[in-house]
Parts: sequence; structure tokens; C-alpha cells
Amino acid sequence: MKLPLWPAGSTSGSPEFDTLRDRLVADDNLREELEAALRANVSRIDPTDRANRFGSGAAVEWIIAAAAYQSGILSVPGGHNADGFDLQSLRDRVRGLWSVKNTTKASGFRLTNGMSGAGRGFTEAVILLSPALPGLTFAHPEFHPDLAAAVQQKDDHTLLPLRDALRHAEEHPECVAPIRMPVNPKTGRDDPWMDYVKSLLEPQRFPRLSKLFLDAVPPQRSLATEIVELAKLRDAGTLTESQFVAAINRITAG
Repeated sequence: MKLPLWPAGSTSGSPEFDTLRDRLVADDNLREELEAALRANVSRIDPTDRANRFGSGAAVEWIIAAAAYQSGILSVPGGHNADGFDLQSLRDRVRGLWSVKNTTKASGFRLTNGMSGAGRGFTEAVILLSPALPGLTFAHPEFHPDLAAAVQQKDDHTLLPLRDALRHAEEHPECVAPIRMPVNPKTGRDDPWMDYVKSLLEPQRFPRLSKLFLDAVPPQRSLATEIVELAKLRDAGTLTESQFVAAINRITAG
């Protein structure tokens, strides 16, 4: 992929983002893993569903946090040999560096939401992710006042139009960490909220409520049962001897 060029020594305004950007440029394997993780996330969870959008967005935050950790921006308290550390505290430290705004289609970015207004607006550092952008794109209202001036106040949210995000990325290549963002294929079927509730309703504590999820699990079929059923199909003439042998080989090999 074509990597953006910026003058030597130039900075996005965030030393931490500069470190992440430079590592992604220098380390093809890290960049490829980051791209693959983002693709896997949108392939499994379709953010078109509004409820799923929160789960998908949270996953993107964790993925970016993992890339930041690999880049040396985050460190485990007490070193990597420490016994049990709080992952949530690392996430909170990332949130102190920037917020993550992710879209899997060519659209603007909702920076904040509000109940009876546009919310706080563009008040903190942000990393923008979109398949329309050339990579992770850093922006800060203080360092980039022209972008802050482009933000629109809507009835219930603050919007950064895509055209202004694109212009910012073009004019400030030092604010771009090059990766390919996936487009939403709309094939995702995973439901993060269902998985959460399933883990919450463990049978020992919730024997009645957990029955829904327990009954949905298909019964385990033993190898002996499958062989007996195949033998019945052979004896009834449904399977030839060669088909029977081939089927036996398949199930015993699996």
C-alpha cells in the first residue's frame, strides 16, 4: 500500500499517536494484524444494527488499545511478569489519549450524542476510522482549529462531515497512520449482547432463565451412535458399501 509522507520531525501534536503511526509504518506484520482484526470484527458483528454498533465500536477500541500496547505506548503496571493487572485500567489510559470514532461506510462521524442537544462537541483528541480515509486519522480541536470549525451542531449530535475529515487527512499526512479499513460486508451474525447475557445466566445461579440457552445447544452425538445409524442406512440399501466405508472414514477422521 502507498504510505503517506510527512516532513521529518513533523508531529500530529500527540507524541503517542506519532509513536503508533511510526510503528505501523515500520512494522508490516503489526499493520497487517490490525487490518485483519478490524476485518474480522466487522465480518462477525454487523454494525448496521444500532444495538450491535456499541459492541462493535467497543471491540474497535480494544483492538486499537492492543496495537498501542504492541507499539509501547501502554505498559503493564509492574511489568509483563506482574501477577494479574487490570485491563480496564489500560483501556482508561487509552481513552485519556484519544477517543475512537469508527464507521464502516463512507459517512460523517458522530463525535458526540445528546439527549436534548448536540452534546459536548469536538472537545477532545480523536482517532477517526473509515474505509474512505487513508488510515487511522488523528485530530485534536486545539491543534486543528480548521477542522474544529467544520464540525456541525445537530439537534441530537455533533457531526464531522466526511469531506472535512478527508481534507484533514490530505493536508496533514503526519496525522495519518496507514491501514486499510474494511467496508461492512453486512454478513455479520454474531450478537455481542446475546453472548453477554448467555454468560451472565449461568445455570448454577439461574437454572430457569438459562434453560433458553441450554436448550438451543444441539445434543452431542457419540461416534458409536453415528456408526450404528450409518450401518442401518447401508443395510436398508440407502448407502452402498463403498459409500458406507467413505462415511465411516470421514467421521472417524474428524
